[in-house]
Amino acid sequence: MFKKTPHIKSLSNLKNSERKKLLQSCKAQTGSTDYNFPTSVIKQTNFNAQTSVGVIYTDEEGSPLWFKEKHSELLFPTVYTCWEDPTLLPIVLTHDIVINEHIFNGANLMISGTLPPFDSRLVPATICGIATRNNPNTIVAVGVVQLDMPSYSSVIGKTGVAVNVLHYWGDGMSVAFKMKRDIPTIVGGKDKSVDATENDQSPVIITEEEKTEDDSIPEISSNDVSELAQEESALTVEDIDHFITRSLYYTLTNDLKLAFPIPSSSFISNHIMRNLPPVDHNLVNIKKTSWKKSSKFLKHFEKEGFIKLKGKGEDLTIVGSNKEKEELKKFEPYRISNSSSNSGKKINSNRQESENMMYSLVFYSPKGSAKQFMTLTELPYKNWYTAIELKNAVTEYIKKKELVDKKNPKMANLDDRLYDMCYTKKSTNPPRHITRAAVIESFTTNNFTELYQLFKNDDTPLTKNPVRGSPPRIKIVTEMKIGRKIVTRVSNFESFGIDADALAGDLRRLCSGSTTIGETTTSPKTTEVQVQGPHSKIIIDHLNSLSIPTKWIDFENKLKPKKIRN
Repeated sequence: MFKKTPHIKSLSNLKNSERKKLLQSCKAQTGSTDYNFPTSVIKQTNFNAQTSVGVIYTDEEGSPLWFKEKHSELLFPTVYTCWEDPTLLPIVLTHDIVINEHIFNGANLMISGTLPPFDSRLVPATICGIATRNNPNTIVAVGVVQLDMPSYSSVIGKTGVAVNVLHYWGDGMSVAFKMKRDIPTIVGGKDKSVDATENDQSPVIITEEEKTEDDSIPEISSNDVSELAQEESALTVEDIDHFITRSLYYTLTNDLKLAFPIPSSSFISNHIMRNLPPVDHNLVNIKKTSWKKSSKFLKHFEKEGFIKLKGKGEDLTIVGSNKEKEELKKFEPYRISNSSSNSGKKINSNRQESENMMYSLVFYSPKGSAKQFMTLTELPYKNWYTAIELKNAVTEYIKKKELVDKKNPKMANLDDRLYDMCYTKKSTNPPRHITRAAVIESFTTNNFTELYQLFKNDDTPLTKNPVRGSPPRIKIVTEMKIGRKIVTRVSNFESFGIDADALAGDLRRLCSGSTTIGETTTSPKTTEVQVQGPHSKIIIDHLNSLSIPTKWIDFENKLKPKKIRN
């Protein structure tokens, strides 16, 4: 229902009598007599979606609670309502990959993707929630049951739509109401911190910051702080070995700038040390490990089968790696440290911007015959790959098929598969003997869709998945309107997580001028903030303070230069 952002009108308060009637309908349809609205004031607005129209009910703050279609009395709770009351709907469980790759892309839930046994209430026409087996109490999508689910003891080989999905986390409704809440982890039952005499059976919502190994969090006195600091400075050799080993795993699996062959000194300083977890580099370095020297460290992991070396003594070169190692396949990347004691700059090798700025990463999604090609490589099949992964995949294929020119290793002789993929639009007899660099470039350009993903300066992604196209650019235009009034317009900023109302308020204060919020006249239509006066420099400086790098900002001055009188 909300695959695309619906058009919504301004909110209006419900009358008290209508509010009570709505609450009774919600209780009757869900069978939850204990349910109540989170605020005393309930608002409503009409929506116009791609395939339907209807009404959305929100709380006092404008967060969507319930919605229904026009000419229907059936009320659907939003996922945000279900997070506050996880027992509101019967739940269908599915796999994480089904949620992330299908449900969150607007698909319905098929019976083959569900996990039995099923709740006895899951009969056709019943409103239900969808959750993952790893987070079974957190509803991430809401829909209507299409099949008699309890009659299925096994779903292997079964076909058909199990749930017609109407709303999911991050859909068009969430975008329209600017909902930025992340999916919580909900633990059913009673909070252990609550006194046993209290009869509060409501679930506990745990955010990422609140997750701990134990439910109780011990208090740390000021005297304990110095003891903790002393413990950190007294890291054991095993601890340091663990940190360095983790950095090696990260480097071999996630470092986009790693390219072989590479001298051992560069490998250690530019990759191993830069990819450490957030620890003090004075405490964690090669000299403090059990290996003591980088050469011993590298030779140990060559013996273990992780890397390939050339050279003798201390003069070593890393010429390759083995990504088939089980440790690398199971490795889960972590957030690497932001700075070292020797440098005030960011040491994340994936970064393209300074410490305070957002940055973007480019990915490539296979299309057509590229999907089959990727299954022939050693890489696991994914929806998107990095440039270095594609380079390694093509290089490995060329070596495996013995396509390298023996007289000139920089050249390659294309086999039929690579020939068809490199020349999707064939000219008159295109050559089969071309440089390996040209093979990689043509292979990537003709068979993959470019994607991008924006990240905040704390490495948090702005979007759950990469987005098709190139990174957006904020547009700033200074011009003279009718009546000889100079204005500065700012648009295309919402992709960076900037709220129009907040930006207008900031510019009104910084520029000491009135602001208005409207829509661009050019296609595609985006929100635009206009402020009186020529304030491009102030606006650019303000965007920089919001972590937007200047290279992502386009400024156009449409004011005519003053004529010089003779």
